[in-house]
Amino acid sequence: MSFTKVVCLLVTCGGAFATLNFDNIEFDSDCMKAMCYADSECEQKGCSRDYNGRMGCGFFRMNIYQFKQCYEPGREIGEDSEDAWMRCSENYECSSKCIKMIASRFKLKCYGKSDCETIARIHDGGANGCRTGLTLRYWNTVQHYLQ
Repeated sequence: MSFTKVVCLLVTCGGAFATLNFDNIEFDSDCMKAMCYADSECEQKGCSRDYNGRMGCGFFRMNIYQFKQCYEPGREIGEDSEDAWMRCSENYECSSKCIKMIASRFKLKCYGKSDCETIARIHDGGANGCRTGLTLRYWNTVQHYLQ
């Protein structure tokens, strides 16, 4: 299951044209694809605040606290956490792995929920995302994209 997104930009450079191609996204599950669409329409939209006022960036609107909870993947020695977070959030592979890692840490708190609901609600509400009704709005949006 894959979704190919190629964006081309033609720029004049001394009379010549340059074409920029962005990486294709390979979805490893329908759930991650639905979450990507629910969060950002699966586009690298920079950063913005969600309906709870949290700042999130990239494909999954990942916040810096989530990045730190998944042990700051790709952060180089001496690199600022915020720079590494921005780079990871704008990279589909890095951000999706981070989200799945956090969900696997807290999945026991979502007893009886499907894997997709577990990932989505922990992503939206943190460690106790499955234990609060505040994450149902996000889960309903993800379910909409699953159909």
